Amino acid sequence: MLSFRQLTIIFIIIIIGLNFVSLITSCFHCGWFGCQFYVWNILVFAAYSGISFALAFLPCSNFHHSVLCKGQTTEKVLSLTFDDGPDPKNSPLVLETLRKHHITATFFCIGKNLEGNEELIRQIVAEGHLIGNHGFSHSIRFDFFSSGRIRSELLKTNEIIKNITGKTPNFFRPPFGVVNPMVSRALKGMSWQTVCWNIRSLDTVMKNPKKISDRIFTRLKPGSIILLHDHSDFSSRYLDNLLSEITLSGYKVVPLDQLLNKPS
Repeated sequence: MLSFRQLTIIFIIIIIGLNFVSLITSCFHCGWFGCQFYVWNILVFAAYSGISFALAFLPCSNFHHSVLCKGQTTEKVLSLTFDDGPDPKNSPLVLETLRKHHITATFFCIGKNLEGNEELIRQIVAEGHLIGNHGFSHSIRFDFFSSGRIRSELLKTNEIIKNITGKTPNFFRPPFGVVNPMVSRALKGMSWQTVCWNIRSLDTVMKNPKKISDRIFTRLKPGSIILLHDHSDFSSRYLDNLLSEITLSGYKVVPLDQLLNKPS
């Protein structure tokens, strides 16, 4: 798969080539191509920008940065992940359901949500679940932040989690699942493993629990990583049914670090 770096090199080569040809043709009374070279430059730049922008929303393409979206296995195993917590109302209900089914999940927490929920985080860790970094602000402008500000957010969230649990998360999930050049630069040289998913449940968008479950099951495959949200109505009320159906289908839910064979 083409990477952002490779695309940039190709873009630079094409731009240099276009301008060189334009310079040559301009020596022969401009010519059609020479007269239109501004348009060609704009079209190439638009294509370059469009590809880069579109693939930022497809993190599993690994275009901007290396991202893990599923486990490399043929066994019927999968992992559950919950984003945007902790939620003082719904997270305990999710924990109760996970405890009932003896399942370990991963909670990608927002830094600003940790204050006042320290005991809840300690409970999550005490019950064997994993904590991941989901940024501090989860701002809608996150992907427009400078790489320095993004890195600062991640370090701040890791520090808060370490102060609460004594452990530093190694798993990072980008807010909204968007990975662009700024996010990639922020992660460069750091030890974080970027983890997304291959099944997006849309549990915060869809209201019909059956449609959410059907969406998950039609996409289920060995090594799947399911994205849920512990603050959603589906997770707090219908997770029990989902886990029972997963078990009946022959799949086993395993911890994310085990699925990916990476330290959390």
